Amino acid sequence: MFNASSKTNIRELLANAGSRPVVSVGVGDAMSARLASVTEGIDAILTSGFAISAQQLGLPDVEMYSRTENVQAVERICYVSGKPVIADMDTGYGNAVNVIKSLHEFERAGVQGVIIEDQVSPKRCPVCVDTTNVIIPKAEAVGKIRAAAENRRNLETLLIARTDAVEFDEAVSRAKAYREAGADLVQPISRLFSDKADIRRFVDAVGCPVSLVVVGWLEGLSKEDLAATGASIVHFALVPVTAVHHAVGQVMAQLGRAGSAEALEAVRSPHTAIVKDMGMESIGVLEEKYLPRESEL
Repeated sequence: MFNASSKTNIRELLANAGSRPVVSVGVGDAMSARLASVTEGIDAILTSGFAISAQQLGLPDVEMYSRTENVQAVERICYVSGKPVIADMDTGYGNAVNVIKSLHEFERAGVQGVIIEDQVSPKRCPVCVDTTNVIIPKAEAVGKIRAAAENRRNLETLLIARTDAVEFDEAVSRAKAYREAGADLVQPISRLFSDKADIRRFVDAVGCPVSLVVVGWLEGLSKEDLAATGASIVHFALVPVTAVHHAVGQVMAQLGRAGSAEALEAVRSPHTAIVKDMGMESIGVLEEKYLPRESEL
């Protein structure tokens, strides 16, 4: 188990990153968060709506879960995470007033930051659909960001404002407006860009810290390429969930064909490794410290 006080502050990470972006990885469950927490080179954890939908519900990311279900998943992740957690807060679950309540719920769950997007509700993850998503009027979106910025219970909570605008000038205009409303970082969607030069152009145009989700063709960019974009934080949102999907699907197919686990080809972790990584050693330490010996009963 991890102590929340051991977590690095996300604002300190961003302030001290230098020329390289802060690296975040998307997770949809607490086991993935534990593994990310002990992995060198990963600075922070993103609770990915796509991954939560897939791993918790077995459904696509089209806001099929409620705010309560999202918060519950995030709370479990925060409890075991040794690194700062940023939550995908979707559209904020209502209007600007609802956003305030939503933000407080996620703050209470233990996050150090949230992402709020400007889609209509129910939202649709851009990687789940081929069409352009419908976004709310800019004034309404600005109100949501301002409401969040002015009503944080923790003044350190990081606000990332995402725009799903796919026309470059509109995306820049919205990003600037969200920054003026109080967002700490702005986040475009990958569909806005056709190459890495486009990303740099966006970063330069908005003139403020940018959060970049690395999905689709962006996963082909090198560490040096990502640093050259000028993004302040990069989120590898889908790498873990796509790896889990492939690995579990592969071993299920092999087990179904063989009817036995004797000669499975898929590589699996020994159960002892899982027990260790889930923190059984710390449980033993706590038992030794707090539970009475049989002779004392």
